[in-house]
Amino acid sequence: MPKTPTQFLDAIYTDAKNQPVDTIIVSLPDDYIQDLKVIVENAETQKGVLGVTLTSIVYKTLHPSQDIRNHQEHMEGGYSGRTFDTKYITPFLKDKFPHYAMAESAWLTRSLEQHHPYNFQYPGNIRTPKVKIAFLNTLERLQTNSEIASRLLVALLSLLLQASADNESLFANVSITGGLTIARITDAVSQHIRYDYGKGAVGTARIPVVAIYSVYNLLMADVKRYSGKILAPLEFHTSPDFRSKSLGDIEVLNENGSCYEAVEIKHHKPISVGMIGVAFRKINDTDVDRYYILTTNEPNFDDYDAVFEKIEGYKKIHPCQIIVNGVIPSLKYYMRLVSNPQAFVDEYTKWLEFEYQRASGIKKKHLRIWQEIRQKVLNIE
Repeated sequence: MPKTPTQFLDAIYTDAKNQPVDTIIVSLPDDYIQDLKVIVENAETQKGVLGVTLTSIVYKTLHPSQDIRNHQEHMEGGYSGRTFDTKYITPFLKDKFPHYAMAESAWLTRSLEQHHPYNFQYPGNIRTPKVKIAFLNTLERLQTNSEIASRLLVALLSLLLQASADNESLFANVSITGGLTIARITDAVSQHIRYDYGKGAVGTARIPVVAIYSVYNLLMADVKRYSGKILAPLEFHTSPDFRSKSLGDIEVLNENGSCYEAVEIKHHKPISVGMIGVAFRKINDTDVDRYYILTTNEPNFDDYDAVFEKIEGYKKIHPCQIIVNGVIPSLKYYMRLVSNPQAFVDEYTKWLEFEYQRASGIKKKHLRIWQEIRQKVLNIE
């Protein structure tokens, strides 16, 4: 057996990768596999459950006598699942399956960090009942029959590999027909932003950010205003401005790293006087030249006259231009400035894929709907 947990995981990963998934799962009872599938199918939105499950299986494989349900050192006969996860499991997921990896540890998930054993009485409020049942079933099986740990591990990694392969089909390169107009492109993006993703859907607010960031990537090369400037990388969607020190969702920087232009994007929120006040407090002690507030909301403003009166008042205090508008009207304007508007389709698709892979808000459903819109609206060949 490899000397370290990392070497062990890499060896099992290679084993899973080199076998057809059907060959692997046939060695386990169907209900075992169905529970693992539930965990994998929901891993995009419940990464913590996946991380704890993987940690538990790996630890049980390496330490068969450990009751992995007792996941904290202070429990009787317990061990530190969080420490093992932080050191070995989360880095492994970031390397092999980054879309399903937590930022630090699965034990930072509130519903999983409680000081109770992972048995059928576990009170943690895991969001989806069937996921909680699948998770607790799997740990119970591990504990009552430690000999299946290695087979469960290979099966789980195989199912993750299969899910990742399915995702790759969403990233296929496509060609588009000629005559693709700015109006058709912006209509496609508008449909993507406004699509009804269902009650409780998360990550939708990231879509307009990606759209504007994509067009900025084209503007940087074509517009003289941005000559010598740097487009800053997108911050993680979960990084609040006070922590990241950014002025907006998108930033154009001077060569010395100071902010030249910032864009703050609001989703389903009309631009208000309060937003203008927040923007001014951000820029008051900076030399930023322009600050945009763009919204997907229709209408764009809750009180047009009051918003512009506030902007005019701040002009007397700070030279920065505060510019307010809708996301789609701004996108149309920006695309008139670039030399090849058709390039936006590939650029937008590329950044949606990037955000999905690094798990920064974009979900598989967002990619799937964009793929459908490209076919129906943009006539993908």
